Amino acid sequence: MINNRIIEVEVTEEDLQKMRADGIVEADLPPLGIKKYRSARHISKDKIVVLLDADIVEHFKKTSENDDAKFYQTRINQTLRKFIEG
Repeated sequence: MINNRIIEVEVTEEDLQKMRADGIVEADLPPLGIKKYRSARHISKDKIVVLLDADIVEHFKKTSENDDAKFYQTRINQTLRKFIEG
């Protein structure tokens, strides 16, 4: 069963300052404000190490900056899912 619940996440300036202090680079920071997300279709994710070419990672980071609701890892997942689903 797919859960269609909407989740609201608020990122404040304080949150961003803490993330910067923790060493997170500007390109990886989430957008300021309240964003609404649907629950994920998949219940679990596996954490693995994948070595990608630097230009590939840079491409996804740059395209994610233009679409502030999606982080580059999510965009990589979406691209791979489209490929395997045909």
